[in-house]
Amino acid sequence: MALPRIDTLLATDSDMQPVVAKARQINALAILCKEFLPPELASQVRPANLQGDKLVVLAANSSAAAKLKLLSGSLSDFLAKRGAKVNSVSVKVQPGGEAVTSTAQDDSRRVSDRAFSVLSELYSTLSDSPARQAIKQMLEGKSRRGGRNRTPT
Repeated sequence: MALPRIDTLLATDSDMQPVVAKARQINALAILCKEFLPPELASQVRPANLQGDKLVVLAANSSAAAKLKLLSGSLSDFLAKRGAKVNSVSVKVQPGGEAVTSTAQDDSRRVSDRAFSVLSELYSTLSDSPARQAIKQMLEGKSRRGGRNRTPT
């Protein structure tokens, strides 16, 4: 017996509709926050809840929280101008959030052994170009992290 997909369950379960709607609302606010905040700060914070007209944002550390508190008034105004029903922003520190962010960034740069092989083949067929140099850098990065013992020639 095949299990139903989670999106199908969420769409058809009337008891879950308020939860789904709130999750979508928070996700939309997260996108707007990312648009407003500088990238280095945006990577260390995430909207977590909407309590009435107050957006609760979690910061990875106290430094990010302090920066966000300084920007909270401007962020609230920005969100309101974009149609969000937010009058204030509350900032809370959630330790450990920064480690997750940096790990996710590191994982996004890892190349699997299969991808390494495919990229190596592609590298050997390309003439000298910016694309070839970019692939070379990716392959050399994989070698430095211990994934392979060779670099492209």
